[in-house]
Amino acid sequence: MNVISMQTATPSWSGPRYRIHRYPTTLIDRLQLRDGRSVTIRPVLPQDVELQRAFVAALSPTMRYRRFHSPVHELPEATLNYMTDVDYASHMALLATTSVPGGRETQVAEARWVRREPPDSTDIADFALAVADDWQRAGLGALLLGKLSDSAAAQGIRRLSGDVLADNEGMRRLLKRSGWRQAPDRFDARLVVAQLDLDAASNDRPSLAA
Repeated sequence: MNVISMQTATPSWSGPRYRIHRYPTTLIDRLQLRDGRSVTIRPVLPQDVELQRAFVAALSPTMRYRRFHSPVHELPEATLNYMTDVDYASHMALLATTSVPGGRETQVAEARWVRREPPDSTDIADFALAVADDWQRAGLGALLLGKLSDSAAAQGIRRLSGDVLADNEGMRRLLKRSGWRQAPDRFDARLVVAQLDLDAASNDRPSLAA
């Protein structure tokens, strides 16, 4: 249900770079979902490549298609590194993780935004959201969406925007409940464009835990 695509260019990458750009520890949170399960929400780290790889691989084909708008099986190494080596100012990614038997951390959801570059307006960011199949309908997507919006507003982003497959009814219901507006994409009948103005949302945001 909770999958939205954000299609961005992948820059070249030349090897491990565990470089932390002012890691935003204030965004780390431990939450209990309405079904009783607990997750840790935290900003991504450069060393999370394997977590991200396993998360994408474990998604069902439908969920992967909704996330990337193509029949992706696995992500190229350069894309994985682009998705995990972020600066938290022009590119933010929040992971939801939990522990499995043996204490190993596993990723169950992600949300991210990427600030647009000139000549586009730099106070607009494209966003993406994906929740693992077994973790849907527990309120996790709504919680991540709210935290993502807050983090974007704190970095001066005034609007979040993203493409959603028109038949992704679960995601569209979530966005509607969360105050997003939606309109058909003028160039692709498969898509709707979802947008949220963050200055307005901060004044009158509906409950995201519902």
